[in-house]
Amino acid sequence: MVCALGFVAAACGDDSGDNSSSATTAGGGGSATSGGGSAATTAAPAKTSGLLTDNGPCKTDLPPYPVGIITVFESAVLTLIDQVTALEQSVKSFNARGGIGGHCMKLTTCDDKADVNKEVDCARQMINGGIVATLNDTTSFNPDAIVPLFEAAGLPRVDISPGVPELKSKVSYPIGLGGTGTTFAMVPGCTRAGFKKIAAIHVDAPTIPALFNALGGMLKAYGAEFVAKIPVTAGTTDYQQFILKAQQAGADCVIIPLGNNEAVQVLNAAKDLNSKLTFSGSLGTFGLADLQKFGKFGEQIYLNAELPPVTGDLAKWPINADIVKDLSASGDKALQRDTLKSSPVRSWVAVYHLKEIVEKFGTPDVITREAITAAFQKAKDVNTFNLIPPWTPSDTSKIPNFAAVSQPWYYQVHYDDSAKNFAVQPNQLQVVNELIGQINYPQPGAAATPTTGGTATSGGTATTAATATTAAK
Repeated sequence: MVCALGFVAAACGDDSGDNSSSATTAGGGGSATSGGGSAATTAAPAKTSGLLTDNGPCKTDLPPYPVGIITVFESAVLTLIDQVTALEQSVKSFNARGGIGGHCMKLTTCDDKADVNKEVDCARQMINGGIVATLNDTTSFNPDAIVPLFEAAGLPRVDISPGVPELKSKVSYPIGLGGTGTTFAMVPGCTRAGFKKIAAIHVDAPTIPALFNALGGMLKAYGAEFVAKIPVTAGTTDYQQFILKAQQAGADCVIIPLGNNEAVQVLNAAKDLNSKLTFSGSLGTFGLADLQKFGKFGEQIYLNAELPPVTGDLAKWPINADIVKDLSASGDKALQRDTLKSSPVRSWVAVYHLKEIVEKFGTPDVITREAITAAFQKAKDVNTFNLIPPWTPSDTSKIPNFAAVSQPWYYQVHYDDSAKNFAVQPNQLQVVNELIGQINYPQPGAAATPTTGGTATSGGTATTAATATTAAK
């Protein structure tokens, strides 16, 4: 998520949640607390991939790993309770398989309530409470204040959804570029499908011109242009007006950096108008069930995320069977196979990454921030079951504003109504290269080759000394 670009936070999150929660703690070998009260659903099938090691329950007589998450649970502007519930369930599931080297994880959650002061309070709670790592933090409201606190404390933030200050923080270990990367990837979602006249229907925020100005190199490389930038003002009820404005401007594709509620209403308006516009958005905003509701119109929608959809090909991503099994066991309706968005899946991946990296590159019996940081700095080619390319957290970008970025690859998906499922596009997007206009580059695992405008790297980030990334300041 992005904070200095506050509107982008909504571009990769769910603000339509119907659960609520307060700060809770979950851990040991027992049940994780769930903040929700959502109705239980049919239990997930017991199918698993066989890829995860199961050593039996973690040992409650060993000192635990205190971990945490800060995010906004439920608010008028953004709701990410599904990330919290997913993290609680993931901690419970991994504890049942042995925790970290036999140690249980103990989870503390803190609701920042979309409040700048509360977000600082949450950071201090984590620091002063002895938390040794946070998992899938999304701190969109006051990151400029909390980044220095986390850095001074040396508290690693694993698989954080980064805002702009966190994209260059020394304690951030993201597997994407947060809402910034998601929004950047919306443009090639249009252009790679052959559309060049682009409109943006976006949150009304004063920071948006800087974001759009940064996309100039990408647009030029594709021979595309913005033909309209249409803010969605607070209190709007007539969403058809935005579709009509985009059509009148001559757009053929619309990017929608919006929260779930606004994005759904924009798409509903387009469907009601029988619009032929194509749309590009985020898998953090829409699950499969959301697209299925649109029927054939859903085929006009492209989405992106740093993780593939859990409904993707199990032959290619068999670990998704475990992810679905673990998260759906929560009984939360937002965490079932067809409703899962990419942001709560990142909670599961964050728990896995902490366990995998500490066990293979660290010292599991030394439970300190320093020991975890050392393990992340030492880790190389971490196996994430093909969800992302083999990950080396310390292999970060040479571009200053993306100094914490070590995994810049994004998937594109397109809804196929005949299959009632997402079709994952064959090539991934390397968003740092895309941003600076290097639109031809090798895919992960391929040998790096020169591209027009500079040099692209394989599995890493562009090394060209570009200044375009200053956009999100």
